[in-house]
Amino acid sequence: MSAPAILVAVLAVGVASYLMRIAAITLLPASRLPAAVRRALGHAGPAAIAAMVGAGVAAGVALPELAGRVPVLAGAVVAGAVAWRWRGLVLPVVAGLATVAALSAVL
Repeated sequence: MSAPAILVAVLAVGVASYLMRIAAITLLPASRLPAAVRRALGHAGPAAIAAMVGAGVAAGVALPELAGRVPVLAGAVVAGAVAWRWRGLVLPVVAGLATVAALSAVL
């Protein structure tokens, strides 16, 4: 597949994703949702991040060499500890990525 075709595909998926999010917001405003659904929506962002982290850790753990697994596992532990301590989203991601990058450079 050529580079322009890949770029068009990525842009098309991005536009489709944006349109789906906008449609959900405009067609079904939060004021019309039941209270239980509104409370659950507050957990959607952290759940999405957890799913991506879980997939990344699972892929990293499946690496055949120990040198490839250690940075991923250490990054996940650091990110989890930072998220537990400071309750944010950006700081744990940055801390986990920095840990993975530093250990990958050393190992």
